[in-house]
Amino acid sequence: MPSAISKASQTTTLTPEQAVQMALRHFESGEYSACIYLCGRLLEAAPKNAMAHQLTGLAAFQTGDIERAVTSLEMALAHDPANQMLLANMVEVLRKAEQLDRAIELGQRAIALPSPSVPALANLALAYYDDGQLEEAKAIHERALVLSPDHIASLNNLGSIARDQKHTDLAISHYKRVLNLAPAHHESRNNLCTVLIERDQLSEALAEAEQVLAHDPKNAEALRNMGRIHLLRLELDEAERHFRKALTLDPSLTTAHLGLSQVFLEKNHPQLALTVAQKALDLDEQNPACLHQIGHAHSTLSDAETARCYYQKALEIDPGFSSSLMGLGHLHMEMGDMEQARDAFQKVAAIDPDDTSALVALSRVSKPKEATNPVFLALERALPKADQMSTSKQIAYRFGLADCYDALGRYDEAWAQYEAGAALKRATIQYDADARDQQVDDIINTFDQETIAALRPFANPTATPIFVLGMPRSGTTLTESILASHSQVFGAGELNDLRKLFETRADGTSAAFPSLLKDPGQKLLKNRIDAYVQILAQLSDSAAFVTDKMPSNFDMIGLIHALLPNAKIIHVARDGMDSCLSGFTRLFERSQLHSYDQVEMARYYNGYRKLMQHWQQVLPAGALHTVDYQALVADRETTVRDLLSHCGLDWEEACLNFHQTKRRVRTASITQVRQPVYSSSVGKWRRYEKHMSQMSEAISHQ
Repeated sequence: MPSAISKASQTTTLTPEQAVQMALRHFESGEYSACIYLCGRLLEAAPKNAMAHQLTGLAAFQTGDIERAVTSLEMALAHDPANQMLLANMVEVLRKAEQLDRAIELGQRAIALPSPSVPALANLALAYYDDGQLEEAKAIHERALVLSPDHIASLNNLGSIARDQKHTDLAISHYKRVLNLAPAHHESRNNLCTVLIERDQLSEALAEAEQVLAHDPKNAEALRNMGRIHLLRLELDEAERHFRKALTLDPSLTTAHLGLSQVFLEKNHPQLALTVAQKALDLDEQNPACLHQIGHAHSTLSDAETARCYYQKALEIDPGFSSSLMGLGHLHMEMGDMEQARDAFQKVAAIDPDDTSALVALSRVSKPKEATNPVFLALERALPKADQMSTSKQIAYRFGLADCYDALGRYDEAWAQYEAGAALKRATIQYDADARDQQVDDIINTFDQETIAALRPFANPTATPIFVLGMPRSGTTLTESILASHSQVFGAGELNDLRKLFETRADGTSAAFPSLLKDPGQKLLKNRIDAYVQILAQLSDSAAFVTDKMPSNFDMIGLIHALLPNAKIIHVARDGMDSCLSGFTRLFERSQLHSYDQVEMARYYNGYRKLMQHWQQVLPAGALHTVDYQALVADRETTVRDLLSHCGLDWEEACLNFHQTKRRVRTASITQVRQPVYSSSVGKWRRYEKHMSQMSEAISHQ
């Protein structure tokens, strides 16, 4: 007679077979606790019942208790070592437990049995896939399809293998075959959407994501894909909304954390980007994309060495991870190591010959001097498909190709690409020229001589800062590089800190400069200017002087003169049309929003001139020193000697050879400052004069 089992809550006595059947019904109906309880009672009476051990393991797996699941299934296997279904189930559980060697071992045992089942083959293939053995996974899935040509899981997973192997046409074919068989298979539709995004087929990707969300509005993966589409279109608010919604539904979705971090970088919130990227890495410590994103955030925060470390960690896991190769290339470029930069970009181009970002980067390392240049030819070949690129990639591509045309003297073709790139960029940003004009008037009305004198009691006496300011692309980077080549000067680059300190209310909200100075209070002024000085001290590397080369600090000259009376203010002046042309034809990372429309550029320049005239009127003689760009080009030594003298610096020959100084440069002038001063940029606007009538008419010449 078989042993019997009774449930405490029932008077019915069950045979082991009946108990197993009841436990199975509990399992199939999702009543996992009841299943585990009943199996436990059965195992008290029949400890060798393999099915009870198996059901316990599978129910534990469904409740997230992976450790108990593995233990119970191993017990089941000990009592039923040739059960193919049990072996197949164990492969999946062990795969989730990241015990891939054991999963593959048992999967091989399962398919070695007579008449291996399709689930056994498919589960083993998944284990191979997770272990990075893509060819083995592919071969096993193909065996499964011989037995069942329409097996959804194998078709879907073959698509993922093809995607990983860069066979995107084949991946799309597999995913579409799944969807022909099962239109509601959201996993395959999301996978198809992902591949379409990677191919810059954003309209098609959007249609797939919308179809998933029409049937399943809470599908976190589809929401994440929507976020990626909006991000690539530089629709940042919509991207952020979708990533946040995806994370509300699935806080463990690593890719959504990464997307949100990228949004924060685009919105110029690098510290927030770093925090979110760290959350992603905490979820997946071996994910190269997470490591890369942390590196990218550190790079934006000016921590080049930490950025390099994270890029290299990503590449240790995946030597072909293009994003980190690009990141390292840009770091090398910023440090002036052009050969190493070229090597990194060439590796990316070899991995994906259609990646125009690598080609653009290579063209920046060394501009083409002949029309036969292979990088230029590759960029030009991509032009017919430019309209199909994502917005962000197309903008960078058009500016990159335009620079090549410019270097080759093909100015009409260059302008066509500059204009197209600028129009695309302008459509993605919010900029109010009227508000900027009003801000200029507010600054002028705020900073009269009486106000400046009233601010002086709250001043910090430090002589550390040297401000280098002026119109963007006027020669500020060149001037800072000259100063930073002096042994007593640390070049800190473009710092947002001064403006941020005086544009942030006590509650953390933003207020446009100079509104906070209407009723500032002694403590606010003193604390904030002292905080700025402390930031410089942390950056200074013990140097006596630190440069802050934020061009737009020309807004703040009155504040600087009042609160940092011993600081040096260096104003770099350049011909207005040359400055405006240079700004309009340059793609800035996350700033200079006025630069993508001819009239808006001219209005910004007019505001700059208006402010500089005001500062000349209200500040005492000698309060600032003007470096004339044309004079610097024509008579470099005299101009540099005058500059150093104004800053109280002794003459050092290194300042004439600034292009040989090893320091990180992160501005749009990254390549120019690695070369000696050249005169070809003086009067350059004449080459494009016929295209610049709107700008020329809008610039005031009084």
